[in-house]
Amino acid sequence: MGEIKISFICFSVGYMNAIKEAHYNLGIAYLEAGQYGRAVPEFESAIKLDPNFIGAHCALCRAYLQQDELENAAIAVTAALKLDANHQPALLLCGMITDAYYDRGKTYLDDRSYTAAVAAFEKAVALDADLRDSSQEAESEKTHIYVHLGAAYIGMKAYPQAIEALEQALTQDADLVDAHYHLGYAYVEQGEHDKAIPHLERAIVIAPHLKRAHYHLARAYRALGNLEAATNALTETLRLDPNYQPAHELADTIKQAHYNRGITYLNSERYSEAVTAFQNAITLDSDFVTAHYNLGLAYLKMEAYRRAIPSLEKTVTLDPNHKAAHHSLALAYLGHQELGKARDTARATLEIDADYQPALSLLEAVDPSFTAPETQVTAQPDPEPPVNPQPVTKSRQEMHYDLGVAYLESEMYAEAIAEFRKAIDVDSDFMAPHVGLGTVYLEMGQLDDAENAAREALRIDANADAVRQLLDDIKQARPEPPQPEPAKQTVPSAGTTDVQQDLARGLAFLNSRQYEQAAAAFKRVIKADPDSIEAHHGLGQAYLEIGAFDDAKAAAEEALKLDPKSHKARELIQVIAFARNIKRNKKVRKKVLSYAAVIGIIAVIAFVAIRLNLIPWLTSSGPPILLITASLEEPSKNGFLDAGETGRIKIMLTNNGGTARNVEVRLDPPSVAGLRFDRPGTIAKLSKNREKIIRMTVMASKNVKGRNQPLTVQILGQSGWFGGREILASANISFKIIPDAPGPIPPRRR
Repeated sequence: MGEIKISFICFSVGYMNAIKEAHYNLGIAYLEAGQYGRAVPEFESAIKLDPNFIGAHCALCRAYLQQDELENAAIAVTAALKLDANHQPALLLCGMITDAYYDRGKTYLDDRSYTAAVAAFEKAVALDADLRDSSQEAESEKTHIYVHLGAAYIGMKAYPQAIEALEQALTQDADLVDAHYHLGYAYVEQGEHDKAIPHLERAIVIAPHLKRAHYHLARAYRALGNLEAATNALTETLRLDPNYQPAHELADTIKQAHYNRGITYLNSERYSEAVTAFQNAITLDSDFVTAHYNLGLAYLKMEAYRRAIPSLEKTVTLDPNHKAAHHSLALAYLGHQELGKARDTARATLEIDADYQPALSLLEAVDPSFTAPETQVTAQPDPEPPVNPQPVTKSRQEMHYDLGVAYLESEMYAEAIAEFRKAIDVDSDFMAPHVGLGTVYLEMGQLDDAENAAREALRIDANADAVRQLLDDIKQARPEPPQPEPAKQTVPSAGTTDVQQDLARGLAFLNSRQYEQAAAAFKRVIKADPDSIEAHHGLGQAYLEIGAFDDAKAAAEEALKLDPKSHKARELIQVIAFARNIKRNKKVRKKVLSYAAVIGIIAVIAFVAIRLNLIPWLTSSGPPILLITASLEEPSKNGFLDAGETGRIKIMLTNNGGTARNVEVRLDPPSVAGLRFDRPGTIAKLSKNREKIIRMTVMASKNVKGRNQPLTVQILGQSGWFGGREILASANISFKIIPDAPGPIPPRRR
């Protein structure tokens, strides 16, 4: 009986297997015939008979996949992988479904159906997670799913989710340009501009022609207030695509910010900073008329006439009716000693506005034959025959006075004072320049000097209405005393008056080229008032003209110490250095000529010594010829110096000439904010055809700001035994510094 039962069970199992196989084989036949809808129930029947039939699960997945029913296909393949996680056909089908979801997501993304795209990419990511331990699929394919998922989230403006997906992509491929770009864009849109900049800069390094990366980098820098960096990024954007409208719109905003900043600097007499601001505005708009004009005006205030001329010429080219620009251009020509051009430009100004008083005054000053037109009144004609007027030749004092008036009306007070004083030096009883001098001092707020000038004019003509009016204006300008004390008379301090008079004398002597007398006057001022910037600056100018360069430099540096923002003091130091070099070169040439005979004898002796090999060190092959190759070595190998990172500047020296001795490396600038350099030791000797590698440690602080850092590597040393110490060679190196940024957001657990 037991044997019969066993036989019946075996028969039943065999019968069920046969039915299962029949369903499966029929499903395969339908599948191969393309009848996918009829294949599905056959495979489902086989699975119902045997839930562990992994082949039927895979076949069912194929049938659903052919009908583009990705959800059902995913359910089928997931069931197969639960039975055997390493079943190769199931893994291949899982990869196909992942790709299908990925392709579907890209289609939705292209159609801007961002919600559907996110759903498709999320399913692709979920299937990809099932494959991660067994699949041989390339990592780059997986990272692109995350990149497109991030882009879809950006389309939905779901920036935190986008950042999470893109950070996940970068953990798998740190150089994925699309991930860096989209991540930078997401941070910009979320307002985290400091986090956006490193990613956008990295995207640009990998793909320099990615214009949108440059554009969003400009947006980030602008939001952080770094207008110069924003301008550079925006300029590159427009270079790549001159018709990119968003860049033009941003350029209009940034150029106006530069311009407004320039006007603020100009009004605060920070002329060098104003120049930079206006130049940045012009970089973004080469036809920005008012920026060109104010740039020329800033140069004019700095007395940099040669630089002012092109800016003002550009202004009048863009706007021929800009009378203020014409007048300023005439002043620039005058300052540059081009009197003919100054006269012609002043006349052009009057063609625009015949009553423009500053131009009338300037033309009267530079053209003695010019007569200002008088106001026309209705009158009977003179019966007498007209007489041809003879040109009136102005005296020297009148010319200086007229020129001073022109400068006064243009608010160029230093120049006006100089011209009025020249007129007074020629004729001390000429009242008008005394009044002009008092008017200048009044406008400058130097009321004591203004009153002294007015009283000097009153001495010449006690009944002059102009002088009385000037004294009244000075009186009104003085603040009322808090408590009147009738018993006491206010008497100017003799010491103060002497100081002011000595300062005025010094300026007058300086303008009349009496430099030793000027120096003596300025010294008296400094003795009484050591903080007088004008006196130190004037003393430096006087010493410069005398040729006492060390004393001139000391005086100019003292002026700069009292006012670190003084552009005049900085320019004076540069002029002193230039003049010193010229004088030194003249001395060298003079010595060469005077010692020519001695050098000839030495040359003969050296020739004999070389031919006979009597003195070995004379047989060296001339001066050293050094070639420099400089590069940055950094441990992270990302091509940048990261915040908190310690790298090395590798300097390779190759000497193709004579022996160089006592060689050392110097950087220009020697110190940089946020960086620390370890200076290498001195190389005693570098012979011909020898190479030497020097590594200079450079450490970036954790708070260093991101930028492109240029440096000049200079090699100092001696040429031969008796050569003086000099710069033997130099080379430029530039490397990018990446500021510290928070680590990537960890991916969400699924």
